[in-house]
Amino acid sequence: MARTTVDTYRSAFSEYQIVRRIGEGGSGIVYEVTDVDSRRYALKAVTPEKATRQRLKRFQNEIRFCQRTDHKNIMRVLDTGRSANGSPFYVMELYPCTLEEQLGKLKPTEVLPVFSEILNGTEAAHLQRVTHRDLKPRNIVCDPQANLYVVADFGIASFAEDELYTAVETQPNQRLANFQYAAPEQRTPGRVVDSKADIYALGLMLNQMFTGHIPLGTDFRKIASVAPDFAYLDQLVDEMIRQDPAQRPAVADVKSQLIARQQQFVSLQKVNELTGQVVPEETVTDPLVADPIRATNFDYEDGLLLEAIS
Repeated sequence: MARTTVDTYRSAFSEYQIVRRIGEGGSGIVYEVTDVDSRRYALKAVTPEKATRQRLKRFQNEIRFCQRTDHKNIMRVLDTGRSANGSPFYVMELYPCTLEEQLGKLKPTEVLPVFSEILNGTEAAHLQRVTHRDLKPRNIVCDPQANLYVVADFGIASFAEDELYTAVETQPNQRLANFQYAAPEQRTPGRVVDSKADIYALGLMLNQMFTGHIPLGTDFRKIASVAPDFAYLDQLVDEMIRQDPAQRPAVADVKSQLIARQQQFVSLQKVNELTGQVVPEETVTDPLVADPIRATNFDYEDGLLLEAIS
């Protein structure tokens, strides 16, 4: 019979020793680990008794998306392997805390710079046609000293059909997202769940980062009541948490409203056609600029261009 727990995880090129358990989700456990050079990382492994075929496929999709995505606000997968008991795992950077632990510590003037980082990570996923579906403060890891906030845990993300590496089917009666931050359409079996579900969760988090409260019903605590200088955000939150997903803005629309309010740290993004990665909108991605046309196989004599060399 296979062991259900292990102390060491081995990949093809390294070995990781468990230091402590950081957290546990629906299908996996996250540990703090050290490698053979005593460097500290976080390691996420599928719990053997929960390793259903469906969960393993989702885990595979999560790994491959995070391996191929190079964006500072999306968690990168650094290594992968299988444990002695056969559980797949991946290794990622270890961050000091999560946004959940930062709630209540942020000053009003610090909230929007932090929120813009989360918007960037979410938008980078959306531009690659990936919906997170489980955005919540616990899934935003961070290094407050470096002002770095990273979207993590794409374990139940929805990938566009041609982006799927394996087919993943979700049973109609299976609820995936955390109930507190789930959009209305996620709470009803059979409803379409797309990127607008992430917008709903972002709206809840934006209000919570200012007020400490998750909006519930219609009489929730408004941003204006705790930070009058940011009262204009209440209208934005209302738009983001509308019942009808079609009436919620996209990430780019949210950013445009913030930019219109002179929030200089907010910037739009696009997909770089040369690399497939998401980059700031002002990044030059014209292939003729990146790789200009130049003459080859020619020769000069006395300042004159001679015929091409065959």
